[in-house]
Amino acid sequence: MGTINISKEAITIIKADAGSAVGARLNQMALEYMAYPLAGSEKKSIVAGTFRKLWKGQGNRFSHQYAFEATASGQTLGIITCYPVPLLKRLTWPTIKQLLIHRKLGLIGYNLRHFKSLYSMITMKEGEDDEFHIGTIAALPESRGLGIGSRLLAFAEEQAVLQGFTKCSLTVRKENELALKLYKRIGYRITGEINKPALSLFRMAKVLV
Repeated sequence: MGTINISKEAITIIKADAGSAVGARLNQMALEYMAYPLAGSEKKSIVAGTFRKLWKGQGNRFSHQYAFEATASGQTLGIITCYPVPLLKRLTWPTIKQLLIHRKLGLIGYNLRHFKSLYSMITMKEGEDDEFHIGTIAALPESRGLGIGSRLLAFAEEQAVLQGFTKCSLTVRKENELALKLYKRIGYRITGEINKPALSLFRMAKVLV
């Protein structure tokens, strides 16, 4: 894929659209290998279809309801999902229920074989109750160099302040050096670790005001 020829000034952040196929795909991309136990499959078409349904739906942590899209010339270049940590916690079981509706026995069968992965994700503590949390963030590979990630993070931080939060948090895979470098550069600091079967993450937070 080539690069996208768009100026940084042309990029705008908008409320996510339920019908955005790119938004759903980016949400899945942000999760990487963690998407498999959630979808109950490693088959690309099944994983993609499951995340499209979650994106279109409401009341789950991967819904367009909690997402924003970075767009230019009508094209989605990146997405971010964000919410207060107490809301994120309340969305855990509704998300699992929707996954069961969408995937039924496929979800159960996969996670009986990979129980530790799903259990690790369900039980991990992603942030503190006084934090506004970034659940997923991703940009199209061809949009690199346009500062999409930084723009989306800044927008999420603005939303945090508007909702009365003074801290923003996120998790990142320990081996994702590029993301770690970006987060540290814009003020995020490591506040803890998540070390569970199939998960090796840093918790990071930034004081906003």
